[in-house]
Amino acid sequence: MENDWENLTDPILLNIFSLLGQHELNIASKTCKNWYRVAQDESLWKGLAFKTVGSRFTLSNVSWKSELKRLVYHTPVHLHQTCAEHEDEVYNVCFSNSGQFIATCGLDGHVKVWKFGETTELLHSRKVVDPPSYVNYVEFNESETHLLLNCMTGDDGWTSCLLAVLSLEKDFAVVAARHAWFPNFRGTWLNDNTFLNADVLAYFFSNDNVKLVACEFDDHDLVDPELLERPLQDHLSDNNVDMRCILEIRRFEYRPHFAKVIDWSEWNQDSAAKRNEDSEEANIKVIILYQQSLEWNVDCRIAFFKVDVDSEVPSTAEPIKIVIVNSGCLGVNLSSDHRSITYNLRTIYEDGDRSWYDREVATMVINLANLEEKPEIFSGIRSLEQSSSLLYFFPNISPDYIVSGSEEYYAVLWDRRLKLILSKLSHQLPDPDAQNGVSAVAFHPRDQEVVVSVADDCKLRIWMSSNRKRQMQSS
Repeated sequence: MENDWENLTDPILLNIFSLLGQHELNIASKTCKNWYRVAQDESLWKGLAFKTVGSRFTLSNVSWKSELKRLVYHTPVHLHQTCAEHEDEVYNVCFSNSGQFIATCGLDGHVKVWKFGETTELLHSRKVVDPPSYVNYVEFNESETHLLLNCMTGDDGWTSCLLAVLSLEKDFAVVAARHAWFPNFRGTWLNDNTFLNADVLAYFFSNDNVKLVACEFDDHDLVDPELLERPLQDHLSDNNVDMRCILEIRRFEYRPHFAKVIDWSEWNQDSAAKRNEDSEEANIKVIILYQQSLEWNVDCRIAFFKVDVDSEVPSTAEPIKIVIVNSGCLGVNLSSDHRSITYNLRTIYEDGDRSWYDREVATMVINLANLEEKPEIFSGIRSLEQSSSLLYFFPNISPDYIVSGSEEYYAVLWDRRLKLILSKLSHQLPDPDAQNGVSAVAFHPRDQEVVVSVADDCKLRIWMSSNRKRQMQSS
């Protein structure tokens, strides 16, 4: 009988091995040298890869076995922990630069900071505004000492937007706050103690220039416990914020929405001309600005502005690059290495006096290291209905994966190499008829095998690969 097994030809062994799963095939390969040799045949692992993903795809310069291992063991599709400290819908989530902390915010007016680990724990919580006001955006500064917030405040049908800064070193106190003209601008960090705001000097619907303002704050003198307990609104009149206009933009056609900032040294890194330029311009930034058209029949655009943030004279230069998108923007995020930026977009349609956003959502990736590349488009998300307004949900990007929220109860995870949906990360409510959108997602900045998501179910959910879960449990 042993001789019969030893005498099986390669085609017969391949046919038998093709019926095995990945685990069984690995066990069979340990039987003898001959079986090990046959078990390494790429056709076997190619078939298993197709079964795992549920679709056929092509590979270049990668073995099917290693690709299957990545898809099975290194993709963050397993729910590791659910955190349920929020009392209402959660609108945004982000990691700190080191990946040690997670920040969340939402409809309950709370901002929370969590310590990430095998068991993620709540560190700080503050109710910044009272409902119906809410917080819909959070972002750590680079040194992880402060949080930038976007707050929607108001009642009786009137809503205003505020940008505020919380200190993680001063008992989670509000240390600065300023009005913002454009609710969807949301603000972003220029450096550790300076954030970017958008302003206009006249009435909101005028054609005055939009001014992008660097707001530098100083909280070193804020040591009085009573001052640290002051509510957000009381900080609007403080003089501890130095505001300087760094960029003026003509406002005849566009208003500013989502903004991100990268250093000039990170811009278009694959360009030979760029590599030959002076790399010591630390004060030069590229402001990446999604600009919403004021008219439905004018294309919206993503504009890239080169700005000297230390200049006393604001820049009025035209964008150094423009990407036209006839779409409304639902959310944007930079990759942790600042080499890619990704947008969720819904195409705008017009028919006579009627205009609307298409149901299809395109997740678009722009390679900032080489702007000559055509943007990548990932599909698979649909809004619940055609509409004349937008619901916001944010994407995120890592070297191998893209993940995005949606208007439904799940986040969508794509593989960037294969251009395929790998999984839908569920936030299903107990009531199957309840609407439960996933508002935002974020990869760990130093570990793409960890991703977090927040949704209308009031939960923060942490997803990991099987490889990362096993490592955490063993440590």
